[in-house]
Amino acid sequence: MTFRQRCLMIFFILFLMGANGGTPPARAQDAPTGSVEVIAINTELFPRVQITFEAYDEQGNFFTGLKAEDVQVIEVNGLNDQEEARPVERLEILQPGLDVIVAVNFAPELNTRYAGVRRYEAVLQRLKEWMESAPAQGDRLSISTNSGLQLIRSTDPQEWLTALDNLAQVNLLNEQAGLTAMARALDLVTDISGSGKPRCVILLVTPLLPAASLDGVQNLIDRAERLNVPVYIWLTTSAQSIAANPTMLDGLSDLAGQTDGELSIFTGSESLPEIEGYLKSRRYQYRLEYESRLNSAATHRLALSIEQGEDRLRSATQPIFLNIQPPNPIFLSPQTQIQRRFFPPNSRSSDLEPDAVTYRVIIEFPDGYPRAIRASRLLVNDELVQENTRPPFDNFSWSVRDIESEQQVEMQVEVEDALGLTGRSIRMPVRVSVESPPPNPWQVALSGNRPLVLAAILLCGLLLGGVLIFAGRQHRPPFSAQRRSNRDPLTQPLPAPAQKKRGTINPASMARRLSSARPAAMPVSSAPAWLLQVSEESGTAVESGVKTMAHRLLPLKRSDNLLGSDPLRTQICINSASVSPVHARIVLNSLGEYWIYDHGSLAGTWVNFGPVPAEGARLQHGDLIHVGFVTLRFETAKPAPQAAPITQPYQEEG
Repeated sequence: MTFRQRCLMIFFILFLMGANGGTPPARAQDAPTGSVEVIAINTELFPRVQITFEAYDEQGNFFTGLKAEDVQVIEVNGLNDQEEARPVERLEILQPGLDVIVAVNFAPELNTRYAGVRRYEAVLQRLKEWMESAPAQGDRLSISTNSGLQLIRSTDPQEWLTALDNLAQVNLLNEQAGLTAMARALDLVTDISGSGKPRCVILLVTPLLPAASLDGVQNLIDRAERLNVPVYIWLTTSAQSIAANPTMLDGLSDLAGQTDGELSIFTGSESLPEIEGYLKSRRYQYRLEYESRLNSAATHRLALSIEQGEDRLRSATQPIFLNIQPPNPIFLSPQTQIQRRFFPPNSRSSDLEPDAVTYRVIIEFPDGYPRAIRASRLLVNDELVQENTRPPFDNFSWSVRDIESEQQVEMQVEVEDALGLTGRSIRMPVRVSVESPPPNPWQVALSGNRPLVLAAILLCGLLLGGVLIFAGRQHRPPFSAQRRSNRDPLTQPLPAPAQKKRGTINPASMARRLSSARPAAMPVSSAPAWLLQVSEESGTAVESGVKTMAHRLLPLKRSDNLLGSDPLRTQICINSASVSPVHARIVLNSLGEYWIYDHGSLAGTWVNFGPVPAEGARLQHGDLIHVGFVTLRFETAKPAPQAAPITQPYQEEG
């Protein structure tokens, strides 16, 4: 072909390009104004919401200098359509990488040489140069051909080069052009994208297809538009083929233009485009984070507003469904029966306990969006008794100090979250019982049948006094006769001479009297020591005859004895409601001494009317032990000897 013929051919191609609406490398991004597109909305951390978006200027270049104050989120409430602009708290630029799919449509026409170089070899060389010079961007490369997928989402550049070397070995003369390679590339995009927007780019290397494939090209356009994937086309053909089939050129131009891609014709004389030029503006994304104020269950809408100088861009609204529900507080192991008792028992100076009861709740979010709590409140009979405005929000202390009579109340917890939503727990009934106060001596004296007994005793006393007075008057001589006899000196008796009374005190008798002050050690059991239950209502001793002791004798046969009302857990069982299940412990140490310890009882343990300290109290023969309302006397088989009293004969003075 002569130089003149070559110039005429190029002029003809340019004429066809003009007839088709301009230069083929047309981009859909070239618009009079910029654009903002929301890619994804993440509400997993609601009310913290993340939005991924892309922003381009009017030349189609990615905005790379946005700041958080340049962007606002427009929330449109789905219930009343009211808009509210929310500030962006965090903005970052992302570079997540792209899925680049190279679709090679094998055909004999690719094997045509220009200036001694096959067009197919020039295409492979350009791809190799891009792979060797492209920085590590996290891209994933796939290769689709007529015979199938040769490489799928590989991130290894060396693997890319190996796949290209394998493509160079293909015998193009045995291949037939078609739409299979492009169709498989779109199938791969479908698998990658799922339900979100794909970050994919398709580069189609193809000769000019026959006119019969035009319907198939239209189908590819529809699929690519639905998938929102750009298609860049390297049309590797000759000017003669274009002149013979201009309709197919229009179809391929539509495939590139309608998918936001670009078509380039490569006859062999031109330079192939730089692949990185296609990808540079598509590599970046923005991700913002803001605090939402939406607080209702509805389908709301979100949009982005960007202000750059005098220009203001706004994205299309995106629907977002939020099933927002109030928080739900739940009582955790609540105490529904409260008993206020006097402690210590049977004491006129005792106080009712407890003074306060602690309740704890767990706060759940039925909508699955945990969020901050603003306040929590404890309500008793719908009256506020405690409010927490700072952590912890799950603990409450209810004061029952003022409750002195039995009553039942309804308790409820109210929680308010950061969105202003308020939720309440179920109403929980709580019964408070209060022990009657210990009676004073007059109340004891006047209780039951005691007033009748006292009246009978008083009546008997009066009768006895009257009888004695009457009898004394009957045996008394007349006052006048007694007076005369006292006046007659002859009848007065002579007084006996005064003598001092001499005598001595019997030491043995005095010793017996002193020793009777403490209980005698009686061999009533084979145990080394025992307890005698003296009384259940008072601390005074009773007569301990043999029969009484046999019924109330509690032997201490072990070195460690538990005392209480539970027969399964104690060795010394006392059947009394005032005694705890395990009330006290009596231990015999290595020195032969008995010690008593309180076992965390409610009423406490008392020895000789004094409370047993935490370190315990040593027991001696005859000590009185109080457990609840029960009085016990401690005795040993071998009590410690008592010092004998020292007696001296009484001598009269003078």
